[in-house]
Amino acid sequence: MWSVEVLAKPALDEACAALKAAVAEGRTCVIAARCSVKYRGRASSTLGSGERIVLLKQDGSVLVHRPTGHEPANWQPAGSVVSSEVAGGRLLLRCVRLKPWEELLIELEEVFFVAYGKLRDEGELRMYGSEREVRDYLVENPHLIEDGLQPVKVERKAGSGFVDALFVDSQGRLVVVEVKRGVAGVEAAVQLKRYVETLGRELGREVRGILAAERLAKGVQAVLAREGLEFKRIDPALLRQLAATRGGTGRLNSTPSP
Repeated sequence: MWSVEVLAKPALDEACAALKAAVAEGRTCVIAARCSVKYRGRASSTLGSGERIVLLKQDGSVLVHRPTGHEPANWQPAGSVVSSEVAGGRLLLRCVRLKPWEELLIELEEVFFVAYGKLRDEGELRMYGSEREVRDYLVENPHLIEDGLQPVKVERKAGSGFVDALFVDSQGRLVVVEVKRGVAGVEAAVQLKRYVETLGRELGREVRGILAAERLAKGVQAVLAREGLEFKRIDPALLRQLAATRGGTGRLNSTPSP
């Protein structure tokens, strides 16, 4: 049974002490607060003051959610280092990813509540649809992978294999997306790395690689980080919609194939 502690309308120093202890003990934290957010890393952004939900997960993931919409306004991946302090009349949550270096600074002006506890989840989540269906859905809805992506080609030949889907990002870089249904293992990361290197040599352009799957097997995240590759979790809830509707925005025929 989950033992949860809740602080309602805590003072900033009280909330800070509770969050420090919860993070140190590897607990999940849910914070409702008025806050602003600053991000620095591969790009930079600011989010003005507003009432939001902040999630600190047990694996170091950090998400900032607005009152509407299912996607976070800001986030940091698993393995981030979270620290907290009160300074200048605000509770500062600093969330740092070390490699590549990224920093998310959440400035809490007023805390409505803090809830924290240790969660256990051993259930198996089964995905709907084949890998081909998942791939097609992502091509038709590239924003589910990353804002600004434009589809170029599906099953693009790369050496002795075929890339699942090829995109161009908002900075004009090619993006190889390798789709795996369910859990992606090390072999998927190795395959993706081979495709990225092959297309980079062939086209003489910078190529990014993204592994899209429900989740990663143990140790795969470290392999991706070491090889400069990325991971995008596929939300099974969205795939369930695939059986009911196949709306999309991708236009494969309108983009020249490299």
